[in-house]
Amino acid sequence: MGNLKDVARAYFDGLNRKDLSAVPYADDAIMWAPLGPNGLDQPIRGKKAIIEYLEGVFPILGEVEVQNLFADGEWACGRAFLQLTNPAGAMLRVNDVFHVVGGEIVEQENHYDPRPALG
Repeated sequence: MGNLKDVARAYFDGLNRKDLSAVPYADDAIMWAPLGPNGLDQPIRGKKAIIEYLEGVFPILGEVEVQNLFADGEWACGRAFLQLTNPAGAMLRVNDVFHVVGGEIVEQENHYDPRPALG
C-alpha cells in the first residue's frame, strides 16, 4: 500500500469486518494501547501479538465509522468512532497514529478514553 491513508483505512476496515488479514503490519511492529496487556508502559510486540490482542476485542466491537484520515511523511492518523456491544451502545472515540515504513505499519499508538470499554 503506497498511500498512507490507505494503510490507516485498512486497519479500521479490518476492525469493522473483524478480519485483520489485510492490515499491513510489519512482522516486528509494536503497538501502544491504553488497555493493552502490558499497560501503557510496554508496547505489544510483533504482528502476531498485535493481531491476537485486537481479535480479543472483536466480541464487543460493533460498527466502526472512520471520521478523518491524515498523513504526513511516514505518519498517518485516523479518527474513528467504534460502537461497542458491551456495554450496549457505548462508543469509543479513537485517534490512532501509525508509523508506516515501506508500506508496512511499524508502530501504532492508540489514543482513546477507555472508560466506555470498561463499563
